[in-house]
Amino acid sequence: MASTSGKKNGIATSGARPDRLSRGVPRIAKIAQRLGSMIPKSELNAIPKDLSGQIDHYVYGTPKK
Repeated sequence: MASTSGKKNGIATSGARPDRLSRGVPRIAKIAQRLGSMIPKSELNAIPKDLSGQIDHYVYGTPKK
């Protein structure tokens, strides 16, 4: 069996298979879901509906577009 350590596409690799590295580690989506579920509904309702389109206004105080 050939060694898989070294470089692949210019990225250093450890030689371990991905399934071995991820075993027991929660997926990012599950982490995000768990963290999101900890935010109180009152805080979620306080987020402006136009936040994504007016991010500069809410972060930097620029006039709304």
